Amino acid sequence: ISDQLTLPFNLKKILVEEWEVIAQCGMVHNLPSKVSVREALDSYLESKLAPLLKKHDEDTKRSGSETSVTEGDEQMQINETSLGSNGETKVGKEWIEMVEGIALFFDQALPVHLLFAEERAQYSSLRRQILAQRRNSAAAAKAAVVLSKHHSSEVATNEIGESEQTAFLASDNCNATAQDNPAQLSSAKSPPANFLPERMSEIYGCEHLLRLFLRLPGVVAEAPTISGEKSRRIFSKLGDLVRYLQKNQSKLFQSSFRKTLPGESRRGGKTAGGK
Repeated sequence: ISDQLTLPFNLKKILVEEWEVIAQCGMVHNLPSKVSVREALDSYLESKLAPLLKKHDEDTKRSGSETSVTEGDEQMQINETSLGSNGETKVGKEWIEMVEGIALFFDQALPVHLLFAEERAQYSSLRRQILAQRRNSAAAAKAAVVLSKHHSSEVATNEIGESEQTAFLASDNCNATAQDNPAQLSSAKSPPANFLPERMSEIYGCEHLLRLFLRLPGVVAEAPTISGEKSRRIFSKLGDLVRYLQKNQSKLFQSSFRKTLPGESRRGGKTAGGK
């Protein structure tokens, strides 16, 4: 790994032990991970934003008590310049952009660079499940629209009678439909318990994030649009994230392993990091 981004020994040990379990014992990660990459990044972002927002609130109260009425408009302009659309400071925005960039890059890099050969069949299985969910969700949404139109048509037909009778019939029809099709209505309201997220950063855990850190220095070095100064800022923030992962290792690295299922055996090809 580059001198600009160094993994501490205990995080390197996680990568080595993980590789041994997967490559030598024929096992794969149990997915979705207990703590996903997205959850770890959100936790890190919260740790960076909380003190910034607290300081901003304190500064706002202090400046509000010291600023005269005639200076109110000027002070408001200063505050608006310092704040983002959701109240984050400019510094906070940089952390947000960094975290979002890492999550996006992880999603894009995972299938190409971050998987061992033994994990590719599992990834393909996950993608098939996600595509099936998409089709099922679309079908459920279409069925809900058809049901809704059918109910509206029945109510409109019955409106030729007395208003009290119409209200009773409409209520009765809706109740009968709910009893006859509870599964359809339930699926339209909320996803099942085993519903998989669309993004890989919400499925895979922090071990795969460490694999990404092995790739990032080379990617940044080869990017023609990233200057030396910008590169230093990037690695400064990444180094801070690495320290956060190390400090919270027991909380963030909770992956478990399982034996491969039929169809998930190794099919050859390169592993992440060239192993």
